[in-house]
Amino acid sequence: MSYKRHAFTLVELLVVIAIIGVLVALLLPAVQAAREAARRGECTNKLKQLGLAVQNYADAQKTLPVSARQVGATSGPRIAALTRLLPYFEMGSMLKNFDLKKNWSDPYNLPVVSTPISVLACGSDPEPIDRLDGVPELSPWTPTVSANTDYSATVWVDRRLGPAGGLTLVDETGTVTNEGNYPGMLEYNNTAVKLKDITDGTSNTIMFAESSGRPFIYRRGILLTSDLTTARVNGSGWARPASELTIDGSSSDGTTHLGPCAINCTNGFDGATEFPYNTGHYITYGTSEVYSFHPGIANHAFGDGSVRAIREDIDIRDYAKLVTRAGEEVSPNLN
Repeated sequence: MSYKRHAFTLVELLVVIAIIGVLVALLLPAVQAAREAARRGECTNKLKQLGLAVQNYADAQKTLPVSARQVGATSGPRIAALTRLLPYFEMGSMLKNFDLKKNWSDPYNLPVVSTPISVLACGSDPEPIDRLDGVPELSPWTPTVSANTDYSATVWVDRRLGPAGGLTLVDETGTVTNEGNYPGMLEYNNTAVKLKDITDGTSNTIMFAESSGRPFIYRRGILLTSDLTTARVNGSGWARPASELTIDGSSSDGTTHLGPCAINCTNGFDGATEFPYNTGHYITYGTSEVYSFHPGIANHAFGDGSVRAIREDIDIRDYAKLVTRAGEEVSPNLN
C-alpha cells in the first residue's frame, strides 16, 4: 500500500514566512513600547525616592540639602547635595566612608564616588551604569573618577534668559542669587533655605530633573561622539556639584546654548572645547541641560515629593516658573 507524502509548496512557504514577518513587524514596536513604559515607571519610582529623601532630610536637618559649590580657587571642599542625601535613600554606609572635609575628587573619597548607585540610574539611558566622570581641572582629562547620575537638582535659571541678561525668553523673578540668576529650590551654597522659603509652593517647584547620557553629549537622541576627549558635558558624576542643572536653554537642534528649548534638545554643552573648564561663562559650573530618553517627556521630582512628566515642547518661560522657588508667578498647568 502506498501513501502520498504531503508538503508545503514553495509558494505556501513564502506566504507563511511573509505572514510571520508582518506579525513580527507589528509586534516589535509594541514590545519596545512596553519595555520603555516599564523603564519610565522605574525611573519615576527612583525620582520618587529622591523626593522623599529630601523631605526626610528637611525634617531631620531643618534645612534643604544643597551643594557646597564655591566658584574658582578655594580651599573648601566641593560637596554635592546628593552626597548629603545618601543616608536618606539607604546609602548611609557610603557616607560613612566619605570624608566631608575633603573634596569630592580627593583620592581618599575615590572608592565611594566611583561606585554606581542604582537609584540614580534611569533604565532608559543607553550608556552603561558603570561609566565614570573625570576631574575637570586635571590634564589630560580622563573618565576615571565619579560614577554618574541621571538625576540632578535644578539650582537656578540663567539670568541671561531674562530681560536683565538681554533676552526675553523668561520673566523676571522676585529674587536673584548672588550671581544674579533666578534661584531654584536646591540652590548652590544656600544652606539656609527651608521648605517654608518655597513661596511658589512645593507642588509647583521642581527639585530634580533628568539629565541622561552624560558625560557623552546627546542632541535630539543622537550621540555627538563617543570620544570624550574631544567633546563632553562638564558634569555628570553624582558626587560632583557641577553635575547639577543651571537652566540655560538651547536652540531646537541642541547645538547652541541660550535658547527657547528647555527639555530634550541636548543633555549639555561641550565642556572640552566650546566651554573649556575655568573659562568663559560657565567658569567651573557644569554645562548640563534637562534631557531624557523617554519619548516626548522628561520626568521631574517636585518639592512635595511628587513626580510628574513634563512635555518636551513646554515653553521655556513656563518651565522657568516651575524651577524658581519664589518668583510669585502663576504656575502653568501640566495636565
